[in-house]
Amino acid sequence: MEVVVHRIVMTLENLEAAVLLLPKQSQATLLARMLERLGQSTEIDQEVASAWVEEAELRDRAMDNGQVAGIPAEQVFQRFRTSLQ
Repeated sequence: MEVVVHRIVMTLENLEAAVLLLPKQSQATLLARMLERLGQSTEIDQEVASAWVEEAELRDRAMDNGQVAGIPAEQVFQRFRTSLQ
């Protein structure tokens, strides 16, 4: 999928990369706005959204510091598929 933004062709991947460059709070605000437009929620509590951003940053730092280890996506999906059976 491609979107033309000010005469620039932007793929979904490029858009995602650009969004990920935003500060975490701006990402949370953008997410809240997108969910509103998609009809997922009429109101996003910014305090809750900020708390989730803070939690995500804590978890990211914990992984970077080696305090916790990540689980490979394939393993996560396999566990999920098994739990559905």
